[in-house]
Amino acid sequence: MLSTACKDAIRAMIYIAKNHRDDYISINEIAKELNLSFYFLSKILQKLVKGELLKSYRGPNGGVKLAKPAEEIRIIDIIEIIDGTKFFSECILGLEKCSDDNPCPIHYMWADKRDEIQKMFENTTLKDIVEDINKLQCIKL
Repeated sequence: MLSTACKDAIRAMIYIAKNHRDDYISINEIAKELNLSFYFLSKILQKLVKGELLKSYRGPNGGVKLAKPAEEIRIIDIIEIIDGTKFFSECILGLEKCSDDNPCPIHYMWADKRDEIQKMFENTTLKDIVEDINKLQCIKL
């Protein structure tokens, strides 16, 4: 499944998109609001800057902001930068030789679900998520 770093990256990107689309926001604020380690979050966000999903600014008023509009950032983009896409092609049980010709015990059940999950991540943007949060006030980050 998705790593802790990837889940935290998605949460941070949603927080930025929801609260500070155009302004730089301090990493410290994001870490406090999401109850994450500042140092761990800094490393994650650095990857997203290198992946061109975020822009960063150093200094006393520095921080990060979205590098492009929220409607152009898909969840799969975040996943690719943090975890890569092996999750969508490898065996869920970790077997090296699992394939359609040599399936593991849950290969066929997992393949359909895996494809559905991948499509969901490909078709969901930060804007979509922020709109859902705004509609359904019960959603928490």
